[in-house]
Amino acid sequence: MQRAMKPGKRVVVKNEPNDDQGAVRHTPTAGVKVAPNMNINLTAFGELYDVDDTAILERAVESGLQLAREISPVIDHLASLNTSSTARKDDVARWQEAIEQIFSLSRPTQTRIGVVGVTGAGKSSLVNSLVGEEKLLPTSCSRACTAWVTEVSYNYIDDATASYRAEIEFMTAEAWLGEVEALLQDIKDDVSSGSSDYLDGNSDAGMAFSRLTAVYPGLTLETILTSDKNVMAENAEAQMVLGRTINLNDVSSKGLLDQMQAYMGRNAKEDVAKGLNPWPLIKAVRVFTKAPALSTGAVIVDLPGLHDSNAARAAVSTNYMKDCSGIWVVAPIIRAVDDKSAKELMGESFRRGMVFDGTWSAISFVASKTDDINVEEAAGELGCATDIDQDFARINTLTNEITALKNDLGVLKKQNTKNRDSLDDLRDEVDMWETAMSDIQRGESIHAATANLGKRKRADSDVSGMSPLMEAVTTPYEESQVDQHLQDLKTRAQDLRKRIKIDLETIKEQEQSLELKMQTKTSLLEGIKKSCIKKRNQVSSQRIKQDFADGIREVDEATTPDQNDVFYIPDKPPRDYEKVKAGLHVFCISSRAYQKLNGMMQNVGFDTSGYGNSDDTGIPELQAHAQKLTESHRNARCREILVKLQALLTSIACWITGLDIKRAGLDSSSIKVHLRRESVKFRNNLTESLDACSEKLTKMLQINIYSKTNSLAIAAELEATPYADRWFESQDDGGLGLVSHRTFKAVCRKKGVHAPRGRVAVDIHADLARPIYDGLVGDWEKVFTLKIPFLLQEFLSEFTQHQKNFHQVFVERYERSHHLAKALDSLNDHNDGSREGLSNLVVEIKNTTAKYRGDARQAVIQAIANGMEALYNRCLGIRGTGCKLRIQRAAEDHIETIKGTVFHDAVAKMHMELEDMEQFIGDKLTTEVKLLLEKALSAYSGVLLGSQRGKLSPAELKLKDDLYVIFQSVNSRFRRTN
Repeated sequence: MQRAMKPGKRVVVKNEPNDDQGAVRHTPTAGVKVAPNMNINLTAFGELYDVDDTAILERAVESGLQLAREISPVIDHLASLNTSSTARKDDVARWQEAIEQIFSLSRPTQTRIGVVGVTGAGKSSLVNSLVGEEKLLPTSCSRACTAWVTEVSYNYIDDATASYRAEIEFMTAEAWLGEVEALLQDIKDDVSSGSSDYLDGNSDAGMAFSRLTAVYPGLTLETILTSDKNVMAENAEAQMVLGRTINLNDVSSKGLLDQMQAYMGRNAKEDVAKGLNPWPLIKAVRVFTKAPALSTGAVIVDLPGLHDSNAARAAVSTNYMKDCSGIWVVAPIIRAVDDKSAKELMGESFRRGMVFDGTWSAISFVASKTDDINVEEAAGELGCATDIDQDFARINTLTNEITALKNDLGVLKKQNTKNRDSLDDLRDEVDMWETAMSDIQRGESIHAATANLGKRKRADSDVSGMSPLMEAVTTPYEESQVDQHLQDLKTRAQDLRKRIKIDLETIKEQEQSLELKMQTKTSLLEGIKKSCIKKRNQVSSQRIKQDFADGIREVDEATTPDQNDVFYIPDKPPRDYEKVKAGLHVFCISSRAYQKLNGMMQNVGFDTSGYGNSDDTGIPELQAHAQKLTESHRNARCREILVKLQALLTSIACWITGLDIKRAGLDSSSIKVHLRRESVKFRNNLTESLDACSEKLTKMLQINIYSKTNSLAIAAELEATPYADRWFESQDDGGLGLVSHRTFKAVCRKKGVHAPRGRVAVDIHADLARPIYDGLVGDWEKVFTLKIPFLLQEFLSEFTQHQKNFHQVFVERYERSHHLAKALDSLNDHNDGSREGLSNLVVEIKNTTAKYRGDARQAVIQAIANGMEALYNRCLGIRGTGCKLRIQRAAEDHIETIKGTVFHDAVAKMHMELEDMEQFIGDKLTTEVKLLLEKALSAYSGVLLGSQRGKLSPAELKLKDDLYVIFQSVNSRFRRTN
């Protein structure tokens, strides 16, 4: 492997062959017109360099891509002309290549956002609500939902039948067999110890059992105890799936989910007759949807967890996280309030890695399930009871009033019903007496007309009001008596109707009052709930921020050398923990409330009280945050496209407006000699700056890192044995709690990294490497966050100065020549573009060095892991009586054997990664400088030497005119985007 440039080794930017034949071009012959005063203004590009607004930059890119589409066919036509063209063939080829590069960069960039959290934290629900779907990902709390990496990104395919797509990637046969071996051993160790944990789905053995029986449904405990991985390898059904990627698509999210469930959603306890349940074989699931929140390039990566119990899957998560621009740590808000979630969920090892890698600023915290709240408990715990005591008192009053009002209404309605029945009887009575009266008036005898009245069932006395005389059926009625009684009945009916009407009005008023009181009570309850949710969100957010800052502080304090330590840095500025706290983004969300308020979950009776609208759920804010995280990548892409476009346009413009040297009365030979001489100076100056940059980088790493690693490796060696002794001590005694040989074997099966449920996570390799990390972290952070960025910026400044000096030489030499002075002005755009291009490269280098930074740290871990591999294998093979003591002795012997070399090997691997970083920086800068020199020579040659070779053919003149027309619109196009 080629290593980095060392002090004294010059970085040489090779001289390009002189193009004497192509540098001097002949004046077009008479009769061929040359467009006079073909001035092209590209100043609009310079105005875009100070723009940070992503929307403006993206509009400019769209205009630029359209411009490139218009230019491309003209350049292709120019390339097809014969060698008499005044444009050099290498220039035209370079233009074509630049156009292709611009088109290739037009594809959207991706910004990965990792989502981590414990099972049941609501990660899948969060992702579903983030993309505006009810159920795009399964939300069951089973382990199957979190056993693999799930990516959700924008679907750029314009196919109505594939609005939703998915790719399900299965692990290779080799990877699965490696996992099978560990799963089998988990169960065998559990059974051999007399335990039945394999029946508990939450234990390691239980999870292993569920995985194996899902893939091999006919498997029994007896079969497992007598099987090995090679027997499993013979399963034909599993072999048909391993190594494959299944592609699915549908017109709806539900349809896609139904298809995915066949591979990733079946319950492991279903009838074994259904055959292989392939979820344990899945490596990754990639889902594509047209969610607006993902349209700017955000890719949501649902990771299995920070400390997955499966070592291979935990490694996958770690590798994914290295490529993530943001990490969202998800936990139910109840945990965020009750526990130190911002610290505990990430773990000490993870936090140390964050500080060492400089990635802590990429963390965001999501407190989920804000709808899960007991209002009365929350009010007391959050100290807001006094704020809502009046509301609670009003609610109690309303409750009593509502109860009393309901009782009054019940009595009133009962009486009203009774009155209505009485009124009906009265109406019947009136009808009968009116009929009798009519019969009498027609001449019928009173006796005959009233004969049947006495047989009718009498109404209540308070209704009929009959006198004793009228009640005597045998007594003959007088006509006047009949008439009087009829009038009495009508009067009473009228009174009863009035009473009923008044009662109905009273009932209506009381019902309205009841409804109003109930609405008021509901509104007060919702207001209290909303206040409690809001208050808890605020309190939780502050606690999480404080916990996070405290976690970073603890790492800093633990890694700060003593004042007597050789590595103590007295002038090291303290970290601003208030700034750390303020910089952590915290989002308090309710996925279910968001979905319900947006018309989803129609068949679910979910109470959205406490949320006035979707904004109150926190999801829209999180969606905006996801889009915001993409801006740096989008801006970088836009700037790269615009810089390349400006370089292309400037180069073509130099050819279009090329000066006619002879007509200007200038000596082309003199200009060529001067250009060649100054180009050599420019090249030498840049080479010296590259040399100096390389030497400074190597010296910086030597002083701050390389010179210290040997001592730190020795320190790690000295601490290794005491640390290993603590493995087998209880946590109460300050140990790791690996007292049981079964527990230590579990750690061995997980290759040194184990997160047992309910216990502190174990990371043997990180703990063994701690003395190295602790001794380097201060200088390490200073090198990567301050010194390397400053060094790159220094080189950029030197390049800018060399470029200005190069340009100024020609300005001073030819300022008296109106023609050349005017031509040189056109090169300002070229020089601006070159500086911006190098500036973009510096940003790219900074981002890439961040990855080397993480890889260098991981190289130490991996070297130690490799050194421990033999111990893990040896301990797993120890069985029988006294195995605990034999395992402990094996561990002690192994540490004593490897500690003299493993830590030195580890820092050597770190050196290699950092040397690769040096090489990368040197190569990147050298390549870019060489390219910029080529472009500068081409641009200055085109402007200063003009078009003298051959004559302009009519076809070429036509192409120049076509390009000139297009170029005249450049400024107006790009200024419209601002």
